[in-house]
Amino acid sequence: MRWKRLFSCGLIGILALVGVGCKDEDTLESKVKQTTPIIRTINGERYEFKGNRVTQLSSDEDDIAKYGVISDAHGEVEKARAFAKKFIEIGVDGIILPGDLANNETLRYGHRDSKQDKEEIKEILEVVAETGLPVFVIPGNHERKPDYESALKEVTKKYHNVIDMTKFRVFDGDDADFISLPGYQVFKIPGRQFIPDNGYWANPRFIRETGILRKGLDDAVVLISHGAGYSNTDRKLGPATIYSGRDVGDKTTTEIMKQNDIPFAIAGHIHEAGGYAATYDGKPVKQKEWAEQFSVNFGTLERWKNLNGQTYNGMAGVLTIKGKKAKYEMFYIK
Repeated sequence: MRWKRLFSCGLIGILALVGVGCKDEDTLESKVKQTTPIIRTINGERYEFKGNRVTQLSSDEDDIAKYGVISDAHGEVEKARAFAKKFIEIGVDGIILPGDLANNETLRYGHRDSKQDKEEIKEILEVVAETGLPVFVIPGNHERKPDYESALKEVTKKYHNVIDMTKFRVFDGDDADFISLPGYQVFKIPGRQFIPDNGYWANPRFIRETGILRKGLDDAVVLISHGAGYSNTDRKLGPATIYSGRDVGDKTTTEIMKQNDIPFAIAGHIHEAGGYAATYDGKPVKQKEWAEQFSVNFGTLERWKNLNGQTYNGMAGVLTIKGKKAKYEMFYIK
C-alpha cells in the first residue's frame, strides 16, 4: 500500500457521502457515509472506513498477505470455530466468508427451517469474530436480505472487526486488495430456484459494474464471490465443476475479471468442487502452487462427497498472496 492512496476516494464513495445524517445509535456502516472517515484498530492494524471502501493504513516491510477462507458454513458453528482456531495457529491476517452462512432449509428442501437463518448467520459470524481478526463477509444465494442485514447490524455493534462487504465493496490492503461480488449469479432455472425472492441476485449489470471497483488498487486484486466464474473446465476439474463434469461457472464474472485485471477469485457454492482451482482457460492450479492467476473453490463445512470420490465432513483453506502471485491450501475434516 502507498500513502498517497490514503487521500483518494472513488466517485462511488463520494456520492455516498452527500447529505446523510448520523445518530449516536447508528452503526459504523451508517457513519461512514459522512465526509469524516472512521478509523479503527483491528488486531493491532489501523483501518480507515470511508464511503464504500476500507483502507489499511498501517503497513509492513514484506509483500505477503495470508487469509483464511470459510465458505458455505450453512450453520455449522462448531466446525467454523475449529477452523477459526486453526487460522489463528497459522497466523493469518484475516478471515473471509464468501457466503451461505445460513442453511435456509426452505430454499433447499422446501420445508420450514429447523433454526432461524438470522441466528445461524449471527452464530457463524460471532465464532469467527472472536478471533479478533478482520472478518470480511458477503451473502451467498441462501441469505435473505432481512436476515442478513439484521444479523450484521447486531454483530457489528459488538464486533468492530466484522466488515460487511455488501456495504464496503473495496478493501485496499497492505499487500492484497479485495473487491466483493455479493450474492449469486443465477436466480433460477427451469425447475430450480437458487435465490430467495428477497435474496441477493448478482445480475449481469451488477457484475459488470463490480469490475469498476478495481480502479486505483495497486496490489494483487482478489474477487470475493460466492459463485465462481466460468473456467472452461468442461470434463475437467475446476472451481465450478459439478458431478456431471460440466463447468457451471458464470461467464460474465470471468469477463469482468479479464477486462479489469482481477487475477484471483475465491468462491464456494459448488460443494463437490471444493479444493479445486483453475485459470481462465481451464488450466488446473494445484494446492501450494504459486500462480499468477486462478479462481479457487473453498468448499463447504457440510458433509459432502467431493469430485475426487472422498467424503469430507467439512473443509476450509488459506489463500496466500506474495507480490503478484498467489497460492492456496485446503484443510479437511475427514
